Amino acid sequence: MYATAGWGIHDDRWTAALRSLGFEPRIVRLGIDVKDGDELRGSVARLSQGGVPVLAGPLDTVTNHLRGLPTRVVGLSWGFDIHQMDDRSWLGELDALVIDSLATAELVEQAGVQPAAITFLPWGVEVDSFTPTGPRADLTPFGIPSNARTLLSLRAHEPLYRVADIIDAFALVSETILDLHLIIGHTGSLTKRLQHQAQALGVSDRTHFIGTIAERELPPLLRACDVYISASEVDGTSVTLLQAMACGAPALVSDTPGNRDWVSEGRTGHLFATGDASDLAQVLERKLTGPGFKIRAMTAEARRLVTHEADWSANLPRLAQALTGA
Repeated sequence: MYATAGWGIHDDRWTAALRSLGFEPRIVRLGIDVKDGDELRGSVARLSQGGVPVLAGPLDTVTNHLRGLPTRVVGLSWGFDIHQMDDRSWLGELDALVIDSLATAELVEQAGVQPAAITFLPWGVEVDSFTPTGPRADLTPFGIPSNARTLLSLRAHEPLYRVADIIDAFALVSETILDLHLIIGHTGSLTKRLQHQAQALGVSDRTHFIGTIAERELPPLLRACDVYISASEVDGTSVTLLQAMACGAPALVSDTPGNRDWVSEGRTGHLFATGDASDLAQVLERKLTGPGFKIRAMTAEARRLVTHEADWSANLPRLAQALTGA
């Protein structure tokens, strides 16, 4: 059983992973197949009869409704869910818990979950597809000069991801770095507001909203950009961060516990104070114009870390172990 809320690209990924491990997932989607937690519990209970294991997440909106079912229930943390939960005490009632970052592991252990019940499985990358070598995207169709330097944001346009901070910082540094352009991928509830923000700050001519990018198009785009930026206020393990690191794109990300699992200042990337656009701008200007930005050594170390710790295919057997209890 795979239980989730709504449906998105990560759900496609998890169900494909289950199939690759030999499972045939039955799927229940809160808000699509069932309308509320009671219907979700009833549907999952019916479909999991006979001891079918259940993989369910996010924890706060989905898994919470399924504790106590007479089958193996494995919680699937989506990173942000752990951090925004006021009550984590019930997590110990689950048969197992799949988490994606060491920072999250600390929180669930503090909530009383036994280490033996925790499976650490980063939402990793296909390291054979996301590589530093290969085609680079042509950015000129977006109106970006071929000799421009570029910043890239790929997070959803929602409050949690603080894309507005990136635009504010870009407006500050664009006054002195005249060849710099900002590329903003993805969409969301704040897209229109972000577009108006860029216009109000006078940087709309160098800010390019390119919408949602297909997975197969991400490696060339990441290779073509000078800096990948994420300003999220909370994360477990960010897949797009790992994809950028695997492709050799220098990463500049908010200083959150989840990001610190992967980005060590000056060794595998750079950090800035979360929620502080001014600090982001200062780091950007310092790293883009000053000495000491050792890109080649830093990105090579970032690639080594992702290959060793976040190879999606290599780590997937852990999911099968969590589901079977073997």
